[in-house]
Amino acid sequence: MRLTNDGLRVSDWSARVEPGVSLSGRSGATYGSLRASVSANAYAKEDSLNRTNLNLLGAGTFDIYEKKLLIDASASVSQERLSSLGAPVSGVAYDPNNTTELRLLSLSPYARWQWRNNVVGELRYRATWSDSSSGVLSNGLRQDVTFSVGNGAAPNPFGWLLSGSDAHNHYSGANDTNLSNARLYGIYAIDSTFKLRADVGYERNDFGSAYTQEQHIYGVGFDWTPSSVTHVAGMTEQRFFGTGYNYEASWRGPRSAINVTFSRDVTTSSSTLGGAQLIGLLLSFADSYSKTISDPSERLRRAAEVWIQRGLPAEIGASTTYVTESYYLEKRAQASFALIGVRDSAGLSVNYSKRHRLVDPNLLAPGDELGQFDNVEDIGATLVISHRLTPVSSLSATLGGGRSNGQGLSGSVSSTRRRDASLVASTSFSASTVGSLSYRHQASSGVSEYDENSIAATLGVRF
Repeated sequence: MRLTNDGLRVSDWSARVEPGVSLSGRSGATYGSLRASVSANAYAKEDSLNRTNLNLLGAGTFDIYEKKLLIDASASVSQERLSSLGAPVSGVAYDPNNTTELRLLSLSPYARWQWRNNVVGELRYRATWSDSSSGVLSNGLRQDVTFSVGNGAAPNPFGWLLSGSDAHNHYSGANDTNLSNARLYGIYAIDSTFKLRADVGYERNDFGSAYTQEQHIYGVGFDWTPSSVTHVAGMTEQRFFGTGYNYEASWRGPRSAINVTFSRDVTTSSSTLGGAQLIGLLLSFADSYSKTISDPSERLRRAAEVWIQRGLPAEIGASTTYVTESYYLEKRAQASFALIGVRDSAGLSVNYSKRHRLVDPNLLAPGDELGQFDNVEDIGATLVISHRLTPVSSLSATLGGGRSNGQGLSGSVSSTRRRDASLVASTSFSASTVGSLSYRHQASSGVSEYDENSIAATLGVRF
């Protein structure tokens, strides 16, 4: 490994051990899954960089009464970025300071019911506790109450849906924030493939330190499914921040898939940003299995398995979230294309997002990036190519680049530019043992300065 920091060029050897466990199953009325691992990183010279991280993701459901009264539970521990302008979580040995360990626990009891004429309803309460090793999202509790009732999923030809939500955020390092809304949708099915939608509603929030925002909602949209492999949908609404929208289009073939999304809406912490191109590619791969595998979770599992078997990035999903206490207005555009051949596979994804802080900066905890910037913009692209050398060996290459810009309160602009390239050769020694040899180059200029070249040998054993 050879890297630079502030003009200093050094080299070092490192070792990483990551034991883990993966469980899933069903017992009576309870079913769930758990994946957990501990990664220990040790450096021969720079022992101050040695660190041990826990990664955990678990989710389960308990059926209290005949799938009408249930409880969902989930827990996660992950390493997340504090700033999209800083170094990513993994791959940069000399600068782990842009990382926080985020711990989340969620419990969600809910009730479902169904009446005649395809009218269905759901009432749900969700409590999410959060804590992190930084001041952001420390000792937090978010409480959400949501409801929906109507026959909008099966109009004949008319349908309706009444929905609403109320969210309350509390963090020890910031003031509380509240966001609530209610909508009434009308749906008309022109035929079995095309539906029109319109809605009216009302919303309220207290994002300002000395005022409350209230606004009527109204919008129109459509849903078009011309065939079993093509789907296009969209909705435009007038909101308190102006015009909001969400449009998506997808097409999937026997071994290929295309996904395109455009949106402008309010969101909050752990929204996927720059590294989410790889997430989009994995979802595209999963869509390509839709004709042979009906269960969505099984499609994703199978796609991830093939993804890794072909030497594609095993760290998909790492470093893709951005931790903030703030609500923000996000404009996002993302397009991904995946092609799975007999021996060759390719994927391309392009991602753009621009976030504008909605919460008064005086209400945010110190260290929150949106407490420092009014606007944060990210743009990036990732190209992945894989070639199967033998039935058990493959060669893959990844090429990516991106830029992040933050506009400060005074109008000043901070920027980071990144580029990333890697080449991985992987093989299976047995049904339970895999190995790989990889070269990776990463470089960044601007707010985050580094230049890293690394060669890594990896051995994985499954028991």
